[in-house]
Amino acid sequence: MNLSHTLFTTISNKLKLKVSLLNEEKLYAQNLRIQIDSLKKVKETNSRGISAQKDQMKLNSSQDLMLMYIISISFLKANTTIHISDAKGNLRLFYSAGSVGLSGKQKRQRRIAVAKLISLLLKKAPFLTNKPVALHLNSVNSYKNLIVSKLRKSLYIRVMKSFNQAPYNGCRKKKVRRKKYTKKFK
Repeated sequence: MNLSHTLFTTISNKLKLKVSLLNEEKLYAQNLRIQIDSLKKVKETNSRGISAQKDQMKLNSSQDLMLMYIISISFLKANTTIHISDAKGNLRLFYSAGSVGLSGKQKRQRRIAVAKLISLLLKKAPFLTNKPVALHLNSVNSYKNLIVSKLRKSLYIRVMKSFNQAPYNGCRKKKVRRKKYTKKFK
């Protein structure tokens, strides 16, 4: 009885999660439909000869729905940082590994720093839920899957860009030839 009850609750919880994800996708599809309709109206008004300024204002309002916030996660040599900015580039939140109580060499332990920063981000930024978000990853190589999986659980990631800034020294240089010296006899 107890085992069957736990199985039932786990299966029902997974189904509820899938249903909630489907509802989120439905909401985003409706937003896209609204954007398409507004762009069609703008195109029709362009063909009728209405002023370009009004059309530009309508385009800007429809593009605001496409992407709301940008989350940038950067791994520096001695620190880990998260920036949140809106679509226009205005900084909304900034956290570094020091803001979650890490100091010194602890800030370089990426797994701990990222986990703490993401949990802090989700607590302090409730305005990110149900909004399309772009995720920019700077110098995040092996931790990309960890970051994306943690953020996908609670945020709608629409675009993800990865910027690998690890130095590459190029091709091997040609060996410098030594000059041959001859001894002079007197």
